[in-house]
Amino acid sequence: MIVAVTGGKGGTGKSTLSANLFFYFIENYKTALIDCDVETPNLPYLTGSEDLSLAKEVFIEIPNIEEGKTYNYKNVCKEGALLKVGDKLIFIEDLCSGCKACGINSNITFRKKSIGKIYEKKFDNGYLIVGKSNLGERKTAKIVTETKKYALSKNCEINIVDTAAGTHCNVVRALINADKVLIVTEPTPFGMSDAKRIIKIVEKLNIPYKIVLNRYGISDLKVGYNFKIPYDRRIVECYCKGESFLKYNDLRGCIEEIANWIIWG
Repeated sequence: MIVAVTGGKGGTGKSTLSANLFFYFIENYKTALIDCDVETPNLPYLTGSEDLSLAKEVFIEIPNIEEGKTYNYKNVCKEGALLKVGDKLIFIEDLCSGCKACGINSNITFRKKSIGKIYEKKFDNGYLIVGKSNLGERKTAKIVTETKKYALSKNCEINIVDTAAGTHCNVVRALINADKVLIVTEPTPFGMSDAKRIIKIVEKLNIPYKIVLNRYGISDLKVGYNFKIPYDRRIVECYCKGESFLKYNDLRGCIEEIANWIIWG
């Protein structure tokens, strides 16, 4: 079972929900918690897991352009990373995604470039798997794909994929192949607006989803939702300490309702 937790807007509580679902599930299921917010992963802090181990490095292959060498390259790079101007080939490394389209029917060769790393921490009944891009790296989609692939190789019963905020390529890559999606929002105009955008994407991907209204009670805005988590000082305190809020029975009940939908539908 793969369940993705997303939300469009940043700061709605996606990672807090993911972390608490993880602590709930590892009580009875072998579970992987997968941080696919590879540019700003924060699940290590929310799970008290800053002592991560390096699992593997992620590379892409980029053109190995040599000064003075003649290339039979045609201008096929849609990223604008490689341009042929007269006899000169101009390569802008930061724009290269490593798709290798420039190597088709040309004499271009390639070299490896590190774009990020995957870290892990073993729990008694699960794993935290974290993808993290190198500082300043702009093309990070492959890190998302490799992080999921590495986590799924652990063969856990439950896999919780925590996506980045937004509706961009990395978010879509994190959502692909999910069995179910949780869309986390909050009762603010910004939260509702961004939730509508991510709902459209999830519906295009044809993945069953439910809406979790976080910080329930902070406004009178009418928001449709399936589950709710109240605005509660105890949640904020646990968040700041990197702890689960499952120790509070009423808050644990909120997580239990969501977990039952994930398991039983």
